Amino acid sequence: MKPSPDTILRTGRLKVPSGTLFWHEAGRGETLLFLHGSWQDSGQWLPVMQAMAADYHGLVPDLIGFGESTSTATVHSVALEVDALHTLLQALRTSRCVLVGHSLGAWVALGYAQRYPHQVQGVILMEPEGWADSQAGRRWRLDRWLVSPVSPLLTLAAWLGGKGRRRAWQRRRRVLRRSPAACQMLFQRRPADILAEHIDPSQWPPTVPMLQLIPSPPSPDAPDGAQNRPDLAGFQTATVPAADTPLGLAEEATATAIRQFLAATLLTPTA
Repeated sequence: MKPSPDTILRTGRLKVPSGTLFWHEAGRGETLLFLHGSWQDSGQWLPVMQAMAADYHGLVPDLIGFGESTSTATVHSVALEVDALHTLLQALRTSRCVLVGHSLGAWVALGYAQRYPHQVQGVILMEPEGWADSQAGRRWRLDRWLVSPVSPLLTLAAWLGGKGRRRAWQRRRRVLRRSPAACQMLFQRRPADILAEHIDPSQWPPTVPMLQLIPSPPSPDAPDGAQNRPDLAGFQTATVPAADTPLGLAEEATATAIRQFLAATLLTPTA
């Protein structure tokens, strides 16, 4: 999907208490804040943001500790990311926005909406982490072992499944180690600290509408069951074709689904 030739992509950097936040920006009108997933950076959402820039103002930051956003924090958390984003929106004098997040970015979006519901017009999620009823602890058990400096798994892999499994686990370990901030936030903190940041569906602000984008067919890496989706009144879903993109979705179809949600539920494009 190619952006409009009239799209002007801007970048910025802002010092925040936890480091320096870097972001891409384009368009004008109501603000959409796109948040990338666990093993990605802002480039994951850029094509979708640029495709919508004719009608909306898009912000795509690198979360603190990811991409070009530097970190001075010794411990990364959802609260730390929420604080940095709030500082960014204050600096840009943005009083309201729609949050769009994938995976870890969806968890940050949910945390932001719970803390600042008056500022959030809606939340759009894909394969979200951080629901209180999710099975994240089980899903991340293997990865926790793989990133451990004294992990015996690579040695055991040859016994359990031969060279093929060992190579697969080595590839997975390289992916995980490229994002130490994500590893820490998802499974390397104290379990009590991680659970304290989980989102309780029963406490969700009723004034903040939500949409979940569901890939079709489902991603093999997605959580079991209903793709980590809680049972919430008013919770909307949209099916988007899966694709070989950083987002895992067809980007043009994703932009269309977001536009439809905004038009029907929240916002109208700037004339």
